[in-house]
Amino acid sequence: MGDSKLCYGCFEPIGEQVKCPFCGFRQNTECSPSYIIPGTKLNNGRYIFGKLMSQNGEGATYLAFDTLMSAKVLIREYMPDALCSRDSDSPIINVNHSDVAQYKSLMAEFTELNRKLAKLKTINNINTVLDMFSENNTTYVVYEYIEGVNLIQYLKENAGELSWEHVSKLFPPLFTTLSILHNAGIVHRGISPKTIYVTVKGELRLTDFCIAAARTTGNELRSEVFKGYAAPEQYSASSWQGAWTDVYGICAVLYRILTGCMPTEASLRSEESK
Repeated sequence: MGDSKLCYGCFEPIGEQVKCPFCGFRQNTECSPSYIIPGTKLNNGRYIFGKLMSQNGEGATYLAFDTLMSAKVLIREYMPDALCSRDSDSPIINVNHSDVAQYKSLMAEFTELNRKLAKLKTINNINTVLDMFSENNTTYVVYEYIEGVNLIQYLKENAGELSWEHVSKLFPPLFTTLSILHNAGIVHRGISPKTIYVTVKGELRLTDFCIAAARTTGNELRSEVFKGYAAPEQYSASSWQGAWTDVYGICAVLYRILTGCMPTEASLRSEESK
C-alpha cells in the first residue's frame, strides 16, 4: 500500500530505513484509524499520502507526494468528524445515517470554496489550489507545499516581535490579497500567526481556508476559533460574518507582532466592556 523508498514525514528517499535521517520520522509510527494511513495512494495512484499535518472540525490536512510532478504537496480531506467516521481497515468515510443531508450540504460548501480559490491561482499570497478530486465518499483538495515557516515560528526567530519598518514591507501585499478574496466572496475566518506563512523568499502566504461552520462556535461541527484573533461574531452561530471578520483577525495579528503581546480574546473583551 505504500512506497518504503520515500519517508512519509518529508518524502525524501530513505531506502529501507525505518527512521528517516532527514526529519526523524519513523515509518512504522502508529496513526489514528480515523485518518488516512501513510503510504495510501489515491486518485489512481497519483498521490501518496504521508503524515497527518493538522485536523479540525472540517477535515484533515496531510503531507503528500505528487508522483506525476515528483513534488511534495498538501492534501486537504473533507472529513467533519462530528458527522462521519472511518473504519481502521478502509479509507472510505462512513457518514452517520442521521447526518447525511448535513454532510452533503457542507461538502458542497467545501467544494465551492476551493473552486473559488482555484480560480485565484495568479494571486501570490494564498496557498494555491492545484487539483481537486472525489474518492472515498468525500472530496480532496491538493495545495502547493510551502517552503517556509508560519508566523509563530518566524516570531520566535525574530525575538518575539517585528519592527514597524519590517511589517510595513511584509504585509501590504497580503492586505491587497484580502481585498481580492473578499471581492470574490471568500472570507477566511481563521487569520492568525498559525495560518500565515513566511516563505523562504520572504513573502507571506495565507493558508488553511475553511467553511464557515468550522470557524464558528455553537453549530454542528467541532469549531476551531483562534483565541485572540477570532472576531466577536465567530462566537455565535446567529451573528453575521463578512469581510470585517477578517479585518478583525489581521488587525489582531498586527497587534501581536508589533507589540509582542497576545490580543485579549474577543468574548472576554465583550464581557469587560459591559
